[in-house]
Amino acid sequence: MTVAAPAAQSRFGRPHPTRVAEFDTLLKKHDGRTFPVEFQGAPRYLNVIRVPIDLPKYRLGNGRTVSLQEEHLARNTSLRGDLFSGDPELLDAQEAQHEILVELGGLSGLRKHFENTRNIQEAPLVLDESGFVINGNRRLSTWRDLYASDQTKYAHFRYIDVVILPHCDEREIDRLEARLQIAKDIKADYSWDTFANMLHQKREKDGFSNADLALLYDIKESHVTELLDMRQNAIEYLKSRGKANMWSEVSDKDFAFRKLVGTREKMPDVGSKALFTEAAYVLIERPEDAGGRLYDAIPAIGEYLDQVRERLLSEFPVEAPKADDALEGLFGGAPAKGEARDTPLAVEIQKPENADRARQIIVDVIESQKQLKRDSKQANYLLDACAKANTLLAGAAKDGLRPECQRAGVEAQLKGIESQVSKIRSYLEQHAQD
Repeated sequence: MTVAAPAAQSRFGRPHPTRVAEFDTLLKKHDGRTFPVEFQGAPRYLNVIRVPIDLPKYRLGNGRTVSLQEEHLARNTSLRGDLFSGDPELLDAQEAQHEILVELGGLSGLRKHFENTRNIQEAPLVLDESGFVINGNRRLSTWRDLYASDQTKYAHFRYIDVVILPHCDEREIDRLEARLQIAKDIKADYSWDTFANMLHQKREKDGFSNADLALLYDIKESHVTELLDMRQNAIEYLKSRGKANMWSEVSDKDFAFRKLVGTREKMPDVGSKALFTEAAYVLIERPEDAGGRLYDAIPAIGEYLDQVRERLLSEFPVEAPKADDALEGLFGGAPAKGEARDTPLAVEIQKPENADRARQIIVDVIESQKQLKRDSKQANYLLDACAKANTLLAGAAKDGLRPECQRAGVEAQLKGIESQVSKIRSYLEQHAQD
């Protein structure tokens, strides 16, 4: 088997000319091993070559790391803003990507798996023609970290198997990534925000439409639209809390943002949408104060928005914007006084000094309205039960009085019914003046 000699340089990838030259040399001395990859619409059997672990470079456009890259920049403001969007050859970008990938490898159990020296590489990494890793970034980062920690114990990672894709464009790489990674493990390995950010990146950078993305990842187009809407709401929420791009703050709140998007669509106007959205943000900020059940609490804000508005206005009195007579005539009259104050009220409860009190009021309104609904159901129980019994007896009298019907036991049932009716009548007579 032919291998290339390791170079004394960064362990996060050799320079581009060196990588390409190594590939050319090793492919000419190929030992016959191949690996199947479905690519550009057909199965390809690509030649497997063995390269030093310090030769490939990480792909910065790896969909799995989009959210973490943004958060890395948000937490490290001294770093250049184009660290992950600029030149991927630069060492600082590769080092930062390595740090992110190692973290992902630990979270997914890869590191624990490969710490056991019996677990070695099985499938080759897939590289593009320039030596950037298309599939296997997490594995590579894990192996590099282990090899750097103990080059004797993990000597089997000094060289790794790779295959090199033929010349292609970015959209073809996106399709391959979707087949190799997303389709099989999107639910297990990709948080909702990571997937949503990746969809956005593919749409903005590579020109995919929502329909293209749905086809690419084998999901409904409506789900693509929903995820992108959830992403935009999460961006607005994080910015409003001074936590822009801190995606880890919302990665476990997919149900909350899904309910927010779905419920807000039902709001009748811009003001009510603004008030509902900010009220939802207030609960998302401290879900434990809402009993941790944002999936239920957020739709409840929409259901009881009138009562929420009324209580919030009593605590935070705001003035409605001055009316524009011309616009009112054009759009059919002015909104009600409370509704006219929805937008300034939303701004008011967003203020940090008001958030705790607003949250308390919103939770209280939801709980009190739910209790009223439960009480109402209990109050109507007697009437509802009698109505159901009457319906059933009417059906029996209409369709059951036939020669072939079973009559045994009916008399006993009628006596039981009459006894219960007698009890209800007695109760009604005793409480006739209530």
